[in-house]
Amino acid sequence: MLRALARVLRPVARLLIAGGVPIQAASESLKRAYVEAAQRHFGEEAGTDSRLSLLTGINRKEVRRLTTPAADEWGPESVTSFASAVYTAWTLREEWRGADGKPRALPLRGEGSFDVLVKGVTRDLRPSSVLAELVRLGYAETGVDDTVRPVGDAFLSQREFTDRLGPLAENLQDHADAAVANVLGASPPFLERTLFGDELSEESAKVLHEEARAHWKRVHDELIARADVLEAEDQRLGRPATTRIRVGVYVYVETPSGDATASPQKKESDED
Repeated sequence: MLRALARVLRPVARLLIAGGVPIQAASESLKRAYVEAAQRHFGEEAGTDSRLSLLTGINRKEVRRLTTPAADEWGPESVTSFASAVYTAWTLREEWRGADGKPRALPLRGEGSFDVLVKGVTRDLRPSSVLAELVRLGYAETGVDDTVRPVGDAFLSQREFTDRLGPLAENLQDHADAAVANVLGASPPFLERTLFGDELSEESAKVLHEEARAHWKRVHDELIARADVLEAEDQRLGRPATTRIRVGVYVYVETPSGDATASPQKKESDED
């Protein structure tokens, strides 16, 4: 397990070093993650500080400190995540498209407005907050006639380093949770498949990368449409909407020197 952990942590360590995070701060986060995982996944075994200490190897005094909510405790999805979901609905759902098939400019308020679009995705944030985030990231523009229109073809938060950390955390957490559940379960409950090749030229790897992008765009758009149909069915049948799902695909290319390479970057969805 420790050998596997070392491989998993290597890219995380690279990110922490690039972000100027020292080992002491990373260690603090790891200890808090240990305690939270024990509380969440081990039920009655983690019912007291003593049991938490036995499960995690962290002394009881530290356990008490770590079970006190922190100021920067992991919270709900960020406004950037909601902005991405709104942008995806705007650009992919038929009701928000014009006669030319492209996402249309929307009035800020009223019937068929940006406010209605946002409230169809989430009621946890004000439409004005989502709009401000889309404008800040360069994915929406407001007009003098109280209209707002989308900019670009797909959502990729690339303005600020910190903007990219939210999607990274959400995507890697769910991928890791699925992988761990597959290892610990009697039978793998989650789809988790990859293709691996190590006898290709860099040019051939780029071709495969671009083909993977194209296939993912098709699958992504089809699943969004299917999710809309299923959501409407849930509402019609009164089924509780309490379950979330994330579907993803990734490509990683590495040269013999250990450098990561990628095809010329295109704007694409990093969180939907």
